[in-house]
Order: sequence, then structure tokens, then C-alpha cells
Amino acid sequence: MILPCRIRQPRNRVDSLSIALLFAASSLAPVPEAMGQNTAGPSVPFQITAGVDIGYDDHVIGSAASTSSSSSSSFFARENVSLSYERPGERTEVRLLGVGRFTQFFDLGTDDKDGNVTFSLAHSFSTRLSFRADAYAAYQTEPDFGFNVGPENVRAPHFSTNDIFAVTYHWMPRFAMVTSYTFQRVKYAGSSQANQDRLVNTLAEALQFSLTRRTTLIGQYRFEITDYDTAPRDSITHFALAGIDHHLTEHLSVNVLGGESFRSFEDDGDTIDPYAEGSVDYTGSNHSLSWRTSYGFEEPSDQAALTRTTIRTGLRLTYDLTSRISSTTTLYYHHDENEGAAGTSVGSQDSFRFTLGLKYTINKHFAMHLDYEHSMVGSLGSTPGYSRNRYFGGLTYTY
Repeated sequence: MILPCRIRQPRNRVDSLSIALLFAASSLAPVPEAMGQNTAGPSVPFQITAGVDIGYDDHVIGSAASTSSSSSSSFFARENVSLSYERPGERTEVRLLGVGRFTQFFDLGTDDKDGNVTFSLAHSFSTRLSFRADAYAAYQTEPDFGFNVGPENVRAPHFSTNDIFAVTYHWMPRFAMVTSYTFQRVKYAGSSQANQDRLVNTLAEALQFSLTRRTTLIGQYRFEITDYDTAPRDSITHFALAGIDHHLTEHLSVNVLGGESFRSFEDDGDTIDPYAEGSVDYTGSNHSLSWRTSYGFEEPSDQAALTRTTIRTGLRLTYDLTSRISSTTTLYYHHDENEGAAGTSVGSQDSFRFTLGLKYTINKHFAMHLDYEHSMVGSLGSTPGYSRNRYFGGLTYTY
């Protein structure tokens, strides 16, 4: 199976805003990885992986937010192809991953066409000055539980992108400034979810001071402009944040950032809310763990809501059981408190997704995998919740 993948940023984080980007792919990126999953430095820059999955979905959610909690089940088949390019260890490092997949639901007579591209470029102009770009773009039908794109109870074609460009300059050996720009775009096909279509531009300036070899102090200011295509939620937000990046050991690191957000709505006054985000990363000889958590306002997915306060967490664990068998486990959860105009409560909602995947490497070209996915979304107002299970397996071939 192929799902969006993100490329991890270096330990000297470019922009804490990327916490929302890291999981997918990656990147944190959400979910089993691209079918090849051979990320440990290919012998050639290019690698192509193709394969097919067969499975069963006991609750194929519909194309409208009013979908009944008793939606149809269906067997499905999915064809996958991915292309990766990687040139690490050079002055200009480039990584690229392109994924395409076509899913057919036999019992419903419908199909999904999805694709995504992850791109990363890092260049060092000198020992003091460096540049980094991380871009992720996806066209997909299924909802995304790892990121705040849109409602998780709707299957609707949509495009989303999150791109970060950053310049780091080391004024002194222990002091650096990171200037970054983040571009985000969400666009749904058709008019059923037009209230989610938006453009977000963020400028950030971070000061980093290396207190010790393992500990870096961070102070950051962000200026964010959110512009909706049609919904009356346009806003300007200022963030004042401070935090720490600490490497407990060579393999374990912790990053924490928190402060206040000052948001001004074009049509509905101002709000001041706390904001916090954190991450834990661990890499062992045969396993790795990434955990991301954030708390603060997010763009609401309910049409009646003007604001949403969310605590969001995501965990990804990979473990090599043997030299041929590996496992991937992911967990995503977020709790939302929705408010309308003048602070009126619209309601709360919980969303949860758990995935477990096992992969068996037959040889350098062929691999087999078995996967299980469970997702659950609570009701909100007149929109019912649902519980969903997917079971599937497949075969991949890597060129």
C-alpha cells in the first residue's frame, strides 16, 4: 500500500510550524509508508515500486457530511506505484517521492484516484548560511487523520499542499537565526465542501542559542494570514513562542515550544489563546519512534463553527522483528472544541485512527504485506459519527 510520506527535517528544526507537516510523511507523514518502504539509502538514486492490494472495508463513508453511520461495506482492490529519488551526503541534498494509486470498490461501483509528491532540498552556501525547502502536495479522496485538512467523515476529492522554505544563518558558533515562509492551500473539488477552501501564508523568525552540545534554546515569532475562498473566517494571527530542543542521548531527542497566539478575525473580533507543540524522536538499531503533540486553535471542519481549539497527537512506531519481517504502527487522535460567532458553543468531537502493518521481504525485489486500519469519528451536531475497519494485504515489486 502507498500512503503519503514525509521527509524528516534535520535536528536543527527549520520552523516549528512544520510539526503539522512532519507526520505525514513522513514524515511523520500518518499510516503505513509507501509500498517499497526501502528508505535506507538505495544503491541508485532512482527507485520504482509497484504493487497491488486486495482488501475489505466494512464502512465506506460517503461523499456528504450527512452520511449515515450505517454506510455500505465493500471489497476493494488497489494498484500502487511510487517513484523515489535520493542524493544524500552532498552539498546539495535532494529527495523526491511520488506516489500514485487507484482504488476500486467492487460492491459500490466507485473508484478513487489519488496521488502525492514529497520534495526536500537542502543546500549549504557556506559554514554560516544554508537553505532548506520541504514541499508536500496531495490529491486524495479519503480523509486525512494526521493533518488538519478537512472533515474526517467525508470522502471527497481534494487538493492540499504544505510547503516550507527556510534560510538559516549562524551569526556565531552558538547563535543562529532562521527565517522561514510556509505556504498552505486546501481546495475541494465541487461545492459540497467549499467552506474548507483556504490559503494560509506564514512568516516566521526564530532565534536559536546552543546552550550546550545537546541543548538549544528557541524563541520564535510567527505572522500568519488565513484567507478563505468563501467562508467568513479570514483572520490574522501573531504567535509569540519559546521552547527548547534537547538531545537526551545520541538516539533520543525532545522538542517543546509554547506561548500565546493573538488572533484577529475580519468579521468577529479578537481572541488570545495558548499554543503549544512538542515532539519526541527515538531511533534504535532496529526500531524507531516519533511522537507529535500540539494544542491550540485550528481551522474548523464544521460549517457552523468559526473557531476550533484542538489537542492533536500522533505516534508512529517501526520495529524490525527479524531481518525479513518488519512492523509499522501508527496512532492519531484529536479532540476538538468548536465555537461559533460570539463564542457560542457548537459542540465537541473526537477522531481516532489506528493502523498496524506487517511486511515480509521475500528478496531484494519482492515483498508481501498485511495491514489493518481502524478509524472512529464522533458525532457533531446533526452529523453522525462512525466506526470503520479495513483489512488488506498485497504484493510489491521494486525495480
